[in-house]
Amino acid sequence: MVSWAQLDRIVGGMPASSIRHYPQWWHGDRPNTRAWRAAGFEPKQIRPGEVVTFQRTGAPTAASGIASAKTAAPTGRPIAHLAGPAAAREQPGWLVRTDPERALIVIACSASKAIGGDARPRPARWSPDLVAARAVLATTTAIDDRLLMPAWQRYTGFFYTSAADALTDATARRANIVIISGGYGVLSADEPIGTYNRVFRHADWPPGLLEDLLCEHARRTGARSMVAFLAASTEYARLVRRTPWRSAGITEAALVSVASAGGGAMVTVPRALGSAFRAFWYRSPDLLPDGISVESL
Repeated sequence: MVSWAQLDRIVGGMPASSIRHYPQWWHGDRPNTRAWRAAGFEPKQIRPGEVVTFQRTGAPTAASGIASAKTAAPTGRPIAHLAGPAAAREQPGWLVRTDPERALIVIACSASKAIGGDARPRPARWSPDLVAARAVLATTTAIDDRLLMPAWQRYTGFFYTSAADALTDATARRANIVIISGGYGVLSADEPIGTYNRVFRHADWPPGLLEDLLCEHARRTGARSMVAFLAASTEYARLVRRTPWRSAGITEAALVSVASAGGGAMVTVPRALGSAFRAFWYRSPDLLPDGISVESL
C-alpha cells in the first residue's frame, strides 16, 4: 500500500489526470502503466488522492523500476538531474549553452486565468487548420472571447506567478515563447485570448496538427534550440516528446521537468518549473530549485 503523498514524491508529482481521469489513467497502454508493469506490479485497489495498493504480478524486467526511472526518460534517453544550486553549478551546460533570447521556449497554460481585457482584434497567426480546429472545439467548450488579453497575462497559475518577472522581461524582449493551451491548441505568448475552462487533451486536436504547427513555427522563426518547461507525466510533455524537432532544424531540444517536488504537486510542480524558467532566462544556475531534471528529446 502506497499513500498518495509517497507516490507524489516517487514520481515527482502525480498529474491531475490520475484523479480526473480515474479509472482510465490507471489502465490500458500508457507510459505510467508500462512503467509499473515493467517493474512487475499492477494496481489492485485505487483510492484517487488517498492511497494505492499494488500487487506483484511477476519479476521486474531488466532496467526497470524506480532506480532506472531516476536515470532514464520514458523514451529511454538520459536525464541530467540538477538537485538544486550546488548540482546546477556542476552541470550548468544546458543553461549556458543555450541563448534564451534565440531559443524556442514552450510552456503550458494554466487553469487559473485573469478576468477582463479589451476588445482588440485577434489576427490569425496560425494556419487555417488550427483556426478550424479551434472553431470545432469551441462548439463543446465555453470560450468567452469578447474581452481579450495577451496569453502570458491571461494565465495566472503558479508557474506564471513564480516566473512573473522573467516572463515580463522575456515578452518585452519579444522572446520566442509558445504556450500549449487546452482551449486554443498552441499560442504565441503575446497572442490575445479570451477565457475558457478546458484542460489540454492531445486527443481534442486533429492527429499530428499540433506537432506540425510547432515544427512550422520553429522553422519560421529560425530557432535552433527548444526548451520546454513542463511536468514530465502530462499531456503537454507528451506533445513535445512526439514532435519531430530535428525535422524543423532544431539541433538541441530539452524538456525541463521536476524530478521530485514532494507533496502538493499541483502547486509545487508549476512553481518549481516557473523558478527553472527564471534560472534559464536569467542564465543563472543559482536560481534553480531542487529536483529539476533535463530530458534530451
